[in-house]
Amino acid sequence: MNTPATELPSSGQAPAILLPDPDTVFLARAERFEALALHHGLGEWLGFLGRLSRAQHKALAAAGPGLTPPAADVLERARTHRMPPISVASFERPAVWRDILRDIAGDLLEDAPVGARDTLDALLITSAEELDKLAGKLLDGEPDRDDMARLPYIAAALQVVLTSIASQLDATALPLMEAHSTCPVCGSLPVVSVIRNEGPAAGLRYVHCTLCNTEWHVPHATCVTCGDREKVTLHEIDGDDGIARAESCGACDSYTKLIVQGRNVRIDPIADDLASVALDMLVDDAGFVRSGPNYLLIGAPE
Repeated sequence: MNTPATELPSSGQAPAILLPDPDTVFLARAERFEALALHHGLGEWLGFLGRLSRAQHKALAAAGPGLTPPAADVLERARTHRMPPISVASFERPAVWRDILRDIAGDLLEDAPVGARDTLDALLITSAEELDKLAGKLLDGEPDRDDMARLPYIAAALQVVLTSIASQLDATALPLMEAHSTCPVCGSLPVVSVIRNEGPAAGLRYVHCTLCNTEWHVPHATCVTCGDREKVTLHEIDGDDGIARAESCGACDSYTKLIVQGRNVRIDPIADDLASVALDMLVDDAGFVRSGPNYLLIGAPE
């Protein structure tokens, strides 16, 4: 049975939905990737993703008026029917998304590892039709094995587009979806859940959209996938820093990462998720299935 997603503290000060800040979301992510890369076995990869995040920040700042939110009647209809206003299932991608992809690829090319350089070179000359097919496969969850190396960059460009649009909406006019696992802005799955220690949302749990960087409230100890509260178990790696944990559900056999912001630690949902892939392997081995993807993990090093 689902716990009402609107169950918030009686103070009423904590928002149900947190929209991304376009000025900081990718820049803060880049800085977190760079900090994590310093003392990590996958430091080179995490450092490269930091450069990718900086390229996203630059692309979002340059996108300007090319990315606009849905019209007022579309927003009202979505609110009335309790649907995401820019659902990826039916979203018509603006043509500028391909320019954003090429800008990101061009920015990364010079300092990219050899393998990534070949992929980036290929993306720069890929036709618009083929790029749109790749985006469709990514969002449909049906990519081909041969596409894997290109998809993180496709996802990065789409993240810029959807984050820009999401940031222009009015969070107070957006309803939470009935399912905890559905982003109220774009309908995507969550990548992780987050407990922050700052502001009116401190101490609450929010889940973070894998595409548009919106966060929405889900009560503690509640399965993000099915809403169960009886068969939820926490997992963590002994001796780890405690920032990344996994919340598994015995009712539906899914799990969602839980990223906990400790004192004086700047966490990022996407970056801290990727820095804790060992935890995913632990919970996967226990028979649980991840509730939502991290698109930057596709084609990651073993």
